[in-house]
Amino acid sequence: MRTKTHIVGLDKMLNGGLVRNRSIMLSGPTGVGKSILAMQYLYNGVIKHKEPGLYVTLKEDKNNIIRDMTELGFDIKNLETNKKIQIIGGRINNLKTYMGKVNANIHHVITEIEEVVKENNVKRVVIDSLNHFVSLNDKEDVREIITKLCHKLSELGCTTILVSEKDNQMSRISKEGIEEFIVDGIISIHKANKKSGFKHGIKINKMRGTSHDKETRLFEITPKGVVVYHKEKYFHED
Repeated sequence: MRTKTHIVGLDKMLNGGLVRNRSIMLSGPTGVGKSILAMQYLYNGVIKHKEPGLYVTLKEDKNNIIRDMTELGFDIKNLETNKKIQIIGGRINNLKTYMGKVNANIHHVITEIEEVVKENNVKRVVIDSLNHFVSLNDKEDVREIITKLCHKLSELGCTTILVSEKDNQMSRISKEGIEEFIVDGIISIHKANKKSGFKHGIKINKMRGTSHDKETRLFEITPKGVVVYHKEKYFHED
């Protein structure tokens, strides 16, 4: 079974969409459109399939996310008001302060996510970002925490995108260097360069349970959201 992103070029690269009930890491440097792509995935799920979505933000305030997506033509505010898309969390520093006051830990965060998923019959989840989520952890093993999160969401019938911030100079895909061995799939975004016609690149590095395009394709942020040009190759700078 497939979960279509309804980002046409990306679904073409995925041979029909994401494999359902899997956790996919979306990796790339700052400013390449990861959060936009992830929210578009949730928005399209509601509009095209009436599948409720959950966006766990650890980077931005809810109002900023809604405003930014509205400017791209996505009426997230209406969907959020009607509980079709839930947005929980907030800026990481504020969340850490609150957790300290109530003596909460990362397991409580996972439990809250689980409760929201169950209460709203959520089928699509975005964690933005995985780096910030891991930073909530004080003493637990990082591998065990990520594994617990992914397994729990899979058990609940969710197809999840885990946004991962990556330094553009880093050769590895993820910050910790272990996330890619836990998740079911990896989609990476490469920063635009002159050789690629100043468009970003998008590649499916790994996807369990399906064949997929192995090439890096062109990708850009447009006034109407992200677009993937699945027939056009991205060329790295030498």
